[in-house]
Amino acid sequence: MTNRRFSSAPVTLVVAGATPPAPCLPANRPPRRLDAGAVNAALTRGTTGRRRVTRTPLTENPQPDRDRPSAEAQSPGPLPEFLLVELHRVYEAGVLRAALRTVAPEAGADALWERTVDGPDGLDRLLAELGRSLTTGSRMRALLVDDRRGGPRRLFLGIAAGPSARAVRLVAELREALAQPPEPVTVPTSALQREMLRQVIGRSDHAGRHVEQLSWNWHGPLDTERFTAAWQSVFDHETVLRAAFDWDEHEGGDPWLVLHEHAAPEVVRHPHGTVGWDELLEADRLRGFDLRRPALLRATLLDSGPHDDPADDSADGPSEGPHDGEQTGAADDSPATRVLLTYHHAMLDGWSVRLLLQSFYRAYLTGGVLPGGERRPDVRDHARWLDTQDPEAARQFWATRAAATAVLPLTPDPARHGSGRARRRLTPYEAVRLRGWAAAWGAGESSALQAAWALLLYRSALSREQRRPARAVRVGFAVTVSGRGIPLDGIGRLPGALRNPLPITVRVHPSTTVPQLLAALRDGVLDLASYEWVSPGQAHRWNATPRGQRPHSLIVLEHQPSAPHHLRLETDLAAHGIHVESPVPNGTFTSYPITLAAHYDATGGLVLTTTHDRALLADRDAAELLSQSAHLLRSFPDLPSGLTTTEVLRTTLAGQPAPGTPVSGGAAGDPADAPAVRLDVLRRATRPGAGWVLLLPPPGAPHTRYPTAADAWPGPQALAVLRPVLGDPPPVAYRPLLTPLLESRTPVALVAPPGTGLTAFEIARLGSPAPPPLVVLLPDTPDLSTPDLSTLGHLLAPHLDRP
Repeated sequence: MTNRRFSSAPVTLVVAGATPPAPCLPANRPPRRLDAGAVNAALTRGTTGRRRVTRTPLTENPQPDRDRPSAEAQSPGPLPEFLLVELHRVYEAGVLRAALRTVAPEAGADALWERTVDGPDGLDRLLAELGRSLTTGSRMRALLVDDRRGGPRRLFLGIAAGPSARAVRLVAELREALAQPPEPVTVPTSALQREMLRQVIGRSDHAGRHVEQLSWNWHGPLDTERFTAAWQSVFDHETVLRAAFDWDEHEGGDPWLVLHEHAAPEVVRHPHGTVGWDELLEADRLRGFDLRRPALLRATLLDSGPHDDPADDSADGPSEGPHDGEQTGAADDSPATRVLLTYHHAMLDGWSVRLLLQSFYRAYLTGGVLPGGERRPDVRDHARWLDTQDPEAARQFWATRAAATAVLPLTPDPARHGSGRARRRLTPYEAVRLRGWAAAWGAGESSALQAAWALLLYRSALSREQRRPARAVRVGFAVTVSGRGIPLDGIGRLPGALRNPLPITVRVHPSTTVPQLLAALRDGVLDLASYEWVSPGQAHRWNATPRGQRPHSLIVLEHQPSAPHHLRLETDLAAHGIHVESPVPNGTFTSYPITLAAHYDATGGLVLTTTHDRALLADRDAAELLSQSAHLLRSFPDLPSGLTTTEVLRTTLAGQPAPGTPVSGGAAGDPADAPAVRLDVLRRATRPGAGWVLLLPPPGAPHTRYPTAADAWPGPQALAVLRPVLGDPPPVAYRPLLTPLLESRTPVALVAPPGTGLTAFEIARLGSPAPPPLVVLLPDTPDLSTPDLSTLGHLLAPHLDRP
């Protein structure tokens, strides 16, 4: 960011209450001069008297005309007196804002106004508003004006009434501050942010990942200029909205946060009929963000037609009879505008955006101006708190947690890419019954949702085994914690990327009852409360055991922050003929193969939304998981409390296929036909059709070393481990996972360490009609459990890389 030198060209000075001398604007200035009478009229609008406005050089000491009656005698109320200076150089907004805060720190976030004028009297009204704002105690404010008709930008300084010598001094101080702008403030990123950024920086397959969306309907008039000004005021007050990420692409290291002095919100309004709602949602999500630029939140408005029903497509995905279709609120015949907020989860979470919405509504009601200064605490205070934490207690906690031995099985489909989404809904009656049933057992609906998911994972784990008696299984998945349970004053009102997915495991036995499962999950989540600041990567490293597995699924229950002034905001909006519905999350494409998110709609229904990675989980399995989860939640209140896990599954899901189990060659879910091998994906392919490199682990090798080694993989291919579920399965057990990869006609390499070469060749000769995989035998090394993936990638490149 470069600074322009302060201009010594003539300036324009307007003083309320003085006699106008000859104009001092240079001849080469824009054609429209300041109209002293128009500014004076704007200042005195609503009164019976008139004020005179004077143009004079800055060096002249303006004196009021003592022969004229005073302004107080002419008008029924006091009018502001101020000095108005027009600079003939326009500085960059960020540099100007920082300099103004140095000279007039009392102005706070309102030190600089950026406005667009349209119409013959728009500038006069803005200048009058600038003068009135100086009566609140600020010595100086600036106004940066864009002319909608295409004229040049103009910069005005408003200086509170006083001797012109003070005005000269303030302008000199501003010149000095502009010549020496402050260095940008940098803040360390959290471990959670660093992990999310590693999943998107430099990756070609990250489109839309970690981009979240909230949408709702706005009934009544919506002024786009006022809407934008209100968001600008929120941006000025919230440090996190003026933050961006930066990193060194050559030296590596961790990214960091850069806090900018200014950021402008992006607000785009589409007229009715120019774009479809579903098309807009998808395109805006895939567009993503430039993480190096501030304002990682934007707003899009879509006007609806006179006969449109804004709730028609608020829910989508496969149909499920009468339970589908999310109702966003009562019918409203007033004109509606759909509002879409898109933001990046590495900077904000859903709780934060709802906090910001409350501030936005207050700003909209006050004409686009939000009083007060920057919010504290902010991201700087949170980073400072994180820096004081000793990780030893958290490391000990996770080291003593039992690791998961069964997670959601993946069913990769190399021919597909991108994300899939589906939605189901429990009616308000069903949601109330579920909530009351869970409360009777001392738990919440989040525990019920987790219990249903744990039962599905348990059923899938048993279905994939070679025939054997039912046994206890420790299933694992991830749940979100708010990240706001830490002892930092004001953390509940702090916007940032605090919502955190942490792994949880629960032991499911054939004799376990659902109330026992509820209690175990409730207690497990409560145990996480002291360590909400730990990232999922840290938790997995500290919890590493030879049989431990990373979770393949995430469960989210969306909560809204308490809003003590919410009813008053609704009443004030209604006074302007405005009704706004509750914002609805549209599902998030996370780093997990599947995410199940639940939220309550305006009518009290519980909406379940899944988003999944189609390259790792087939659409059929994702749909089954969602449908069976909803079915279990509806069934829980009617089940006898003494039913065991086996009896519950037999009662509720009999005849329905277990996700991840092939349906060909036998009955759906028949354990005899289920494979005994799972596919653990370590790195996704960087481009479609790049192929797969499959590692066969050596006997007895600790599997936890593979995720760390995967960071050194240089190729574009997906990297995965073919891991036996139990014992030493025969080669035919690998067929269900290997066949779809080979039939996709993408290159596949099977990497075998010493001692597994014969098994690798038998797996390669499974009789598939597709070309067999390339078999690579590794040499003897001191540590077979950590292959040199960097060297391996370069050796395989000539055989696997295709344009």
